[in-house]
Amino acid sequence: MTHTPEEIGAKMDALGLWKVLETCNFAIKPRGTAFPYFCTALRGEQNQVKERFLLLEGWQTLHDFVRTRVDRNFGYYQTPMEMPHFELIVLESGATHLFRHDPGYMPLEAKGSARELASRILWEAYGVMLRLEGEPGLAMRFAAEKAVFARIESSDATWSDAPLVIPAPPVQVERVTLSQSDVKAAKDLPFANGDVLELDFHLLVNVMTKEPRPRCVYELLGVDPKTKERVIASRVSVHPEGGLKGMWEAVPAQLLREFARCGKVPGEVRMCSGRLFRLLRPVCMELPFKLSLHDKLSI
Repeated sequence: MTHTPEEIGAKMDALGLWKVLETCNFAIKPRGTAFPYFCTALRGEQNQVKERFLLLEGWQTLHDFVRTRVDRNFGYYQTPMEMPHFELIVLESGATHLFRHDPGYMPLEAKGSARELASRILWEAYGVMLRLEGEPGLAMRFAAEKAVFARIESSDATWSDAPLVIPAPPVQVERVTLSQSDVKAAKDLPFANGDVLELDFHLLVNVMTKEPRPRCVYELLGVDPKTKERVIASRVSVHPEGGLKGMWEAVPAQLLREFARCGKVPGEVRMCSGRLFRLLRPVCMELPFKLSLHDKLSI
Protein backbone atom coordinates (compact mmCIF):
# COMPACT_ATOMS: atom_id res chain seq x y z
CA MET A 1 0.00 0.00 0.00
CA THR A 2 1.35 3.43 -0.96
CA HIS A 3 0.79 6.27 1.48
CA THR A 4 0.60 9.92 0.47
CA PRO A 5 3.05 12.43 1.98
CA GLU A 6 0.16 13.93 3.93
CA GLU A 7 -0.79 10.55 5.41
CA ILE A 8 2.81 9.83 6.35
CA GLY A 9 3.14 13.30 7.85
CA ALA A 10 0.10 12.67 10.06
CA LYS A 11 1.62 9.39 11.26
CA MET A 12 4.93 11.12 12.01
CA ASP A 13 3.17 13.89 13.93
CA ALA A 14 1.25 11.35 16.02
CA LEU A 15 4.56 9.95 17.37
CA GLY A 16 5.32 13.19 19.21
CA LEU A 17 9.05 12.94 18.49
CA TRP A 18 9.69 16.33 16.89
CA LYS A 19 11.88 17.56 19.77
CA VAL A 20 14.09 14.49 19.36
CA LEU A 21 14.43 15.07 15.61
CA GLU A 22 15.37 18.72 16.17
CA THR A 23 18.62 17.52 17.80
CA CYS A 24 19.80 14.99 15.21
CA ASN A 25 20.23 14.19 11.52
CA PHE A 26 19.94 10.92 9.64
CA ALA A 27 20.05 10.07 5.95
CA ILE A 28 17.81 8.25 3.49
CA LYS A 29 19.22 7.16 0.12
CA PRO A 30 16.66 5.59 -2.24
CA ARG A 31 17.92 3.56 -5.21
CA GLY A 32 18.21 5.59 -8.38
CA THR A 33 19.18 8.83 -6.65
CA ALA A 34 22.63 10.36 -7.04
CA PHE A 35 22.87 11.57 -3.45
CA PRO A 36 21.33 11.00 -0.01
CA TYR A 37 18.62 13.11 1.60
CA PHE A 38 19.32 14.28 5.15
CA CYS A 39 16.39 14.42 7.53
CA THR A 40 16.03 16.97 10.30
CA ALA A 41 13.25 18.93 11.97
CA LEU A 42 12.85 22.62 12.76
CA ARG A 43 10.31 24.11 15.10
CA GLY A 44 7.72 26.23 13.30
CA GLU A 45 8.48 29.96 13.21
CA GLN A 46 4.95 31.05 12.32
CA ASN A 47 1.86 30.86 14.52
CA GLN A 48 0.07 28.24 12.44
CA VAL A 49 3.15 26.08 11.70
CA LYS A 50 3.89 23.44 14.32
CA GLU A 51 6.93 21.77 12.73
CA ARG A 52 8.97 21.67 9.54
CA PHE A 53 10.52 18.35 8.50
CA LEU A 54 13.34 18.90 6.00
CA LEU A 55 14.81 16.44 3.48
CA LEU A 56 18.07 18.23 2.62
CA GLU A 57 19.44 17.28 -0.79
CA GLY A 58 23.04 16.03 -0.78
CA TRP A 59 26.21 16.58 1.25
CA GLN A 60 26.79 20.14 0.06
CA THR A 61 23.37 21.20 1.33
CA LEU A 62 23.90 19.46 4.67
CA HIS A 63 27.29 21.16 5.13
CA ASP A 64 25.76 24.55 4.29
CA PHE A 65 22.82 23.93 6.62
CA VAL A 66 25.02 22.99 9.57
CA ARG A 67 27.58 25.75 9.04
CA THR A 68 24.92 28.43 8.55
CA ARG A 69 23.25 27.43 11.82
CA VAL A 70 26.60 27.88 13.58
CA ASP A 71 27.40 31.14 11.77
CA ARG A 72 24.51 32.99 10.12
CA ASN A 73 27.00 34.95 8.00
CA PHE A 74 28.53 31.85 6.41
CA GLY A 75 28.06 31.36 2.68
CA TYR A 76 25.02 32.81 0.91
CA TYR A 77 21.92 31.37 2.57
CA GLN A 78 19.77 33.60 4.78
CA THR A 79 17.16 30.92 5.48
CA PRO A 80 16.71 27.14 4.90
CA MET A 81 13.94 28.17 2.49
CA GLU A 82 16.71 28.93 -0.06
CA MET A 83 18.33 25.48 0.16
CA PRO A 84 17.52 22.59 -2.21
CA HIS A 85 15.21 20.24 -0.30
CA PHE A 86 11.75 18.80 0.21
CA GLU A 87 9.87 20.16 3.20
CA LEU A 88 6.93 18.66 5.04
CA ILE A 89 4.98 21.37 6.86
CA VAL A 90 2.96 20.26 9.89
CA LEU A 91 0.34 22.80 10.93
CA GLU A 92 -1.05 23.26 14.44
CA SER A 93 -4.37 22.07 13.03
CA GLY A 94 -2.78 18.70 12.19
CA ALA A 95 -2.84 19.28 8.42
CA THR A 96 0.38 18.57 6.49
CA HIS A 97 1.72 19.88 3.16
CA LEU A 98 4.75 18.88 1.10
CA PHE A 99 6.80 21.54 -0.71
CA ARG A 100 9.78 21.54 -3.06
CA HIS A 101 12.45 24.23 -2.47
CA ASP A 102 15.19 25.26 -4.92
CA PRO A 103 17.70 28.13 -4.50
CA GLY A 104 16.41 31.39 -5.94
CA TYR A 105 12.85 30.13 -6.49
CA MET A 106 9.68 30.34 -4.44
CA PRO A 107 8.59 27.05 -2.83
CA LEU A 108 6.05 25.00 -4.75
CA GLU A 109 3.85 22.15 -3.64
CA ALA A 110 5.58 18.95 -4.73
CA LYS A 111 3.91 17.18 -7.66
CA GLY A 112 4.44 14.22 -9.99
CA SER A 113 7.72 12.32 -9.74
CA ALA A 114 9.06 14.70 -7.08
CA ARG A 115 6.10 13.90 -4.88
CA GLU A 116 6.56 10.17 -5.44
CA LEU A 117 10.25 10.34 -4.52
CA ALA A 118 9.49 12.35 -1.38
CA SER A 119 6.84 9.80 -0.36
CA ARG A 120 9.41 6.99 -0.50
CA ILE A 121 11.86 8.99 1.59
CA LEU A 122 9.23 10.06 4.12
CA TRP A 123 7.97 6.49 4.58
CA GLU A 124 11.48 5.30 5.39
CA ALA A 125 12.03 8.29 7.68
CA TYR A 126 8.82 7.36 9.50
CA GLY A 127 10.29 3.90 10.04
CA VAL A 128 13.42 5.43 11.59
CA MET A 129 11.22 7.54 13.87
CA LEU A 130 9.40 4.41 15.07
CA ARG A 131 12.75 2.87 15.98
CA LEU A 132 13.85 6.05 17.77
CA GLU A 133 11.06 5.51 20.31
CA GLY A 134 12.83 2.43 21.67
CA GLU A 135 16.39 3.32 20.68
CA PRO A 136 16.95 7.08 21.26
CA GLY A 137 20.64 6.81 20.29
CA LEU A 138 19.92 5.27 16.87
CA ALA A 139 20.79 8.39 14.88
CA MET A 140 24.21 8.55 16.59
CA ARG A 141 25.06 4.87 16.05
CA PHE A 142 27.93 5.61 13.64
CA ALA A 143 29.15 8.86 15.22
CA ALA A 144 32.41 7.22 16.37
CA GLU A 145 33.14 6.42 12.72
CA LYS A 146 32.54 10.09 11.79
CA ALA A 147 29.56 8.93 9.80
CA VAL A 148 25.85 9.66 9.57
CA PHE A 149 23.30 6.92 10.25
CA ALA A 150 21.57 6.10 6.97
CA ARG A 151 18.94 3.87 5.49
CA ILE A 152 20.06 2.82 2.02
CA GLU A 153 17.97 1.06 -0.62
CA SER A 154 19.77 -1.55 -2.72
CA SER A 155 19.10 -2.41 -6.35
CA ASP A 156 16.70 -5.20 -5.31
CA ALA A 157 14.56 -2.67 -3.36
CA THR A 158 15.63 -3.85 0.11
CA TRP A 159 16.60 -1.35 2.79
CA SER A 160 19.45 -1.65 5.30
CA ASP A 161 21.25 0.41 7.96
CA ALA A 162 24.64 1.74 6.92
CA PRO A 163 27.11 4.49 7.83
CA LEU A 164 27.68 7.39 5.44
CA VAL A 165 31.15 8.75 6.11
CA ILE A 166 31.07 12.53 6.37
CA PRO A 167 33.28 14.13 3.68
CA ALA A 168 35.24 17.29 4.37
CA PRO A 169 33.25 20.39 3.38
CA PRO A 170 34.55 22.24 0.33
CA VAL A 171 36.54 25.43 0.81
CA GLN A 172 34.37 28.53 0.43
CA VAL A 173 35.81 30.87 -2.23
CA GLU A 174 34.37 34.32 -2.89
CA ARG A 175 35.14 36.43 -5.94
CA VAL A 176 34.15 40.09 -6.12
CA THR A 177 34.70 41.74 -9.51
CA LEU A 178 34.44 45.50 -9.89
CA SER A 179 34.25 47.21 -13.27
CA GLN A 180 37.07 49.72 -13.66
CA SER A 181 34.67 52.12 -15.34
CA ASP A 182 32.33 51.91 -12.32
CA VAL A 183 35.26 52.42 -9.95
CA LYS A 184 36.48 55.45 -11.89
CA ALA A 185 32.98 56.95 -11.98
CA ALA A 186 32.65 56.49 -8.21
CA LYS A 187 36.06 58.06 -7.57
CA ASP A 188 34.97 61.15 -9.50
CA LEU A 189 31.95 61.65 -7.21
CA PRO A 190 31.92 64.16 -4.33
CA PHE A 191 32.87 62.58 -0.99
CA ALA A 192 30.22 63.42 1.64
CA ASN A 193 32.30 62.83 4.76
CA GLY A 194 29.47 63.65 7.16
CA ASP A 195 26.86 61.40 5.50
CA VAL A 196 25.98 57.96 6.87
CA LEU A 197 24.23 55.20 4.93
CA GLU A 198 22.62 52.20 6.63
CA LEU A 199 22.67 49.24 4.24
CA ASP A 200 21.13 45.79 4.05
CA PHE A 201 20.63 43.10 1.40
CA HIS A 202 17.81 40.71 2.15
CA LEU A 203 15.19 38.33 0.82
CA LEU A 204 11.70 39.77 0.39
CA VAL A 205 9.66 36.78 1.51
CA ASN A 206 6.30 38.03 0.21
CA VAL A 207 7.52 39.29 -3.20
CA MET A 208 8.11 37.15 -6.30
CA THR A 209 8.52 37.40 -10.06
CA LYS A 210 5.59 36.80 -12.42
CA GLU A 211 6.82 33.64 -14.15
CA PRO A 212 5.55 30.06 -14.50
CA ARG A 213 8.10 29.16 -11.79
CA PRO A 214 8.24 32.35 -9.69
CA ARG A 215 11.68 33.44 -8.52
CA CYS A 216 12.48 35.03 -5.17
CA VAL A 217 13.17 38.76 -5.03
CA TYR A 218 16.00 40.36 -3.03
CA GLU A 219 16.48 44.01 -2.13
CA LEU A 220 19.56 46.16 -1.60
CA LEU A 221 18.19 48.75 0.82
CA GLY A 222 20.02 51.90 1.90
CA VAL A 223 18.55 54.35 4.42
CA ASP A 224 19.71 57.74 5.68
CA PRO A 225 19.47 57.30 9.49
CA LYS A 226 18.84 61.04 10.03
CA THR A 227 15.94 61.51 7.62
CA LYS A 228 14.83 57.83 7.36
CA GLU A 229 14.79 58.33 3.59
CA ARG A 230 15.21 55.22 1.44
CA VAL A 231 18.24 56.37 -0.52
CA ILE A 232 18.73 52.99 -2.19
CA ALA A 233 15.99 50.44 -2.98
CA SER A 234 17.29 48.14 -5.70
CA ARG A 235 15.60 44.78 -6.30
CA VAL A 236 17.01 41.74 -8.07
CA SER A 237 16.24 38.04 -8.55
CA VAL A 238 18.66 35.13 -8.86
CA HIS A 239 20.04 34.43 -12.33
CA PRO A 240 19.96 30.66 -13.05
CA GLU A 241 23.61 30.61 -14.14
CA GLY A 242 25.15 32.54 -11.24
CA GLY A 243 22.81 31.33 -8.52
CA LEU A 244 22.71 32.78 -5.01
CA LYS A 245 26.50 33.00 -4.85
CA GLY A 246 26.71 35.07 -8.03
CA MET A 247 23.91 37.34 -6.87
CA TRP A 248 25.65 38.12 -3.55
CA GLU A 249 29.02 38.61 -5.26
CA ALA A 250 27.39 41.20 -7.55
CA VAL A 251 26.21 43.39 -4.64
CA PRO A 252 29.48 45.42 -4.36
CA ALA A 253 29.29 46.36 -8.05
CA GLN A 254 25.64 47.34 -7.61
CA LEU A 255 26.56 49.56 -4.66
CA LEU A 256 29.06 51.44 -6.83
CA ARG A 257 26.32 52.06 -9.40
CA GLU A 258 23.99 53.26 -6.65
CA PHE A 259 26.63 55.73 -5.46
CA ALA A 260 26.79 57.08 -9.02
CA ARG A 261 23.00 57.36 -9.16
CA CYS A 262 22.94 59.24 -5.83
CA GLY A 263 25.72 61.53 -7.02
CA LYS A 264 27.99 61.12 -4.00
CA VAL A 265 29.91 58.68 -1.79
CA PRO A 266 28.90 58.68 1.91
CA GLY A 267 31.51 58.96 4.65
CA GLU A 268 30.28 55.81 6.40
CA VAL A 269 28.27 52.73 5.44
CA ARG A 270 26.75 50.76 8.34
CA MET A 271 25.32 47.25 8.32
CA CYS A 272 24.32 44.34 10.55
CA SER A 273 25.22 41.55 8.13
CA GLY A 274 28.71 40.11 8.50
CA ARG A 275 28.30 38.56 5.05
CA LEU A 276 27.59 41.94 3.46
CA PHE A 277 30.47 43.50 5.41
CA ARG A 278 32.82 40.81 4.10
CA LEU A 279 31.78 41.24 0.48
CA LEU A 280 31.97 45.04 0.53
CA ARG A 281 35.52 45.24 1.87
CA PRO A 282 37.03 45.24 -1.68
CA VAL A 283 35.04 48.43 -2.38
CA CYS A 284 36.79 50.12 0.56
CA MET A 285 40.11 49.47 -1.17
CA GLU A 286 38.91 51.74 -3.98
CA LEU A 287 36.94 54.39 -2.07
CA PRO A 288 37.76 56.07 1.29
CA PHE A 289 34.42 55.57 3.09
CA LYS A 290 34.24 53.79 6.47
CA LEU A 291 32.60 50.37 6.63
CA SER A 292 31.18 49.48 10.06
CA LEU A 293 29.35 46.48 11.53
CA HIS A 294 26.55 47.01 14.07
CA ASP A 295 24.21 44.86 16.16
CA LYS A 296 21.21 46.98 15.23
CA LEU A 297 20.24 49.62 12.66
CA SER A 298 17.20 51.83 12.11
CA ILE A 299 16.33 50.02 8.85
